[in-house]
Amino acid sequence: MTASKPRVVMLANAGHKPLDTRIFHKEARTLQMAGWEVVLIIPHSGNFQKDDIEVLAVPLPRKGWEQLVKCPWKILFLALKQPKESVFHLHDSELLPVGIVLKLTGRKVIYDAHEDTPLQISYQHWIPLWIKRPYAWFYFILEKLGGWWFDAIIVAEPVIGKYFDEKKVTLLRNFPIKNSFQREKGYTDRENNVVYVGLLSKPRGVVEMLEAHRLASEKLAVGFVVGGKFAPPSLEQELLPKYKVQYRSWLAYEEMIEALFFSKIGIIVAHPIERYKTNYPVKMFEYMAAGLPVIASKEGESASFLKEADAGILVDPLNVQEIAAAIITLLKDPAMAAEMGNRGRQLIFDKYNWEKESEKLLALYRSL
Repeated sequence: MTASKPRVVMLANAGHKPLDTRIFHKEARTLQMAGWEVVLIIPHSGNFQKDDIEVLAVPLPRKGWEQLVKCPWKILFLALKQPKESVFHLHDSELLPVGIVLKLTGRKVIYDAHEDTPLQISYQHWIPLWIKRPYAWFYFILEKLGGWWFDAIIVAEPVIGKYFDEKKVTLLRNFPIKNSFQREKGYTDRENNVVYVGLLSKPRGVVEMLEAHRLASEKLAVGFVVGGKFAPPSLEQELLPKYKVQYRSWLAYEEMIEALFFSKIGIIVAHPIERYKTNYPVKMFEYMAAGLPVIASKEGESASFLKEADAGILVDPLNVQEIAAAIITLLKDPAMAAEMGNRGRQLIFDKYNWEKESEKLLALYRSL
């Protein structure tokens, strides 16, 4: 790598994979192609380089507490070895103390808030009830401090911006990379599959999706391709033996795209809780980019994107009969389903894509 290039050091914790879609494929590659030297520090099994981006590994955590306590300080130790004139770009709330130390040592810091952290904490199954409120307040204060002191804040959804000074905030929505979906596969050439990719948890509607597929498959032949990890992990053994699905665990980026083009319907029916009413689920936009009609919750802000293009069917996410009926409707009328998929795909390609959104990332970095 050329020493004269401006340098960005991205920092991420073990909740992410090194080739995470937003961190690596979208932000890191955008900056690298724009002339930045990009380094990613993250827990992993070893160092490697891909697409001229250097990945520096710290040891993977063996226990949950190590992710919150040991990993951040190992990441900080490695970050302090990087040139001081680098821009340090944090991708996890657990790394906020790392960012504060970096600022204390005179470095430029960007915090990239992917989630509404205080609200997210209230839904974590692994956090004891008695500590949730003080834990959420701790991160609320950390984010306030970081928002006041850091050089810039990036938020993935508009609602997250409420925690920060609006003058410092850049909204960088998690829209699909249009070029990744530049492939042609006719709708009728696809398998009769419903597909879901993402975290598999009860609040995200995994039980309703499985049960709706079971009901629909009693009326017609339909598969269910499921990609993701269960949260908590015990949920896998609780649910999978009861249902007939094509379970593929966590999918790499290209594998995820292949799974979408292998299917005819995308589904996302998170429960109508506060956390999911305001978020913009990237999987919904990826379904649309792949030309899939989408079955989605009628609750929340994300429904407006489907309405804009009439690109799917909105349902009560807690009503498995309604979800099953939507699956049957789309499979029984492939012409209508294909038209919905085409309208959604066109909306993504014309308006809601990373290529357009990334211009804001580059503008922010130029300002620094």
